[in-house]
Amino acid sequence: MRQLFARIFGTSGPESSRQGAARLSSANFPRALYVIGDVHGRLDLLEAIEEQIAGHAGVVNEDVWVVLVGDVVDRGPSSAQVIDHLLKPSKWGFRRFCLSGNHEQAMLEAFESAEALEWWCRFGGVETLASYGVSISQFDPGARSWDTNRAVLEAYIPREHIQFLSDLPVMIRVPGYVLVHAGLRPGIAPEDQTDQDLRWFRHETDAAGDNELESGYCVVHGHTIVERPLVTRGRIAIDTGAYMSGRLTAVCLRSGQEPIIIEQSEPSQHN
Repeated sequence: MRQLFARIFGTSGPESSRQGAARLSSANFPRALYVIGDVHGRLDLLEAIEEQIAGHAGVVNEDVWVVLVGDVVDRGPSSAQVIDHLLKPSKWGFRRFCLSGNHEQAMLEAFESAEALEWWCRFGGVETLASYGVSISQFDPGARSWDTNRAVLEAYIPREHIQFLSDLPVMIRVPGYVLVHAGLRPGIAPEDQTDQDLRWFRHETDAAGDNELESGYCVVHGHTIVERPLVTRGRIAIDTGAYMSGRLTAVCLRSGQEPIIIEQSEPSQHN
């Protein structure tokens, strides 16, 4: 992944940012840029919306980018399988990137202490562990040492998955747009936002104050669940709560054109 970052964005990876995680920037806008909201373990919806995107893009090549805004893990049933999917090249031929969200951070921190593991389990990690074949009953903080519990994590969760999560950037900038997981704190330049801001800040769910384009860019984010996608001149919010609503949302961005919303619902949502 770091080699891909260097080739496309001229940076080698997370160590390139003074804040910690990578912040990537491209001076050129791809032919089409599709941004997908919080997947949260819904591999079925992710695969279906990628197929929709391929059809919508028409001719698909590496100048069509697909960016997931983070929170690909937790809460839904197939987090491990989502990571497996993202580790493979797209079968459609587009170039795919993924941002780091607060749930990716929580999953990584679960390897650091008993307290972090317990918190992650309450935060959606139980479902993620189940996708790796781990039952919560295998963790007993009162009867087992932290080393034993960590050994269970390391036995079931592949190192490749942990490396994937560790390498994820927290921001991608293209002309006119800033893509992050959670959003941007008002009045603070993107480069001055902390990694914590980019993973955890929560916007209001309405569009108040977002009608004017600030500083020449529009921020595209997930994290804060909206009933319907929010599109204003200064902000696009696309987390429609896929793990509970059964609706995964994406937005198509093209230079000089209006954003186009694409949605994928599970079959029961069409009935």
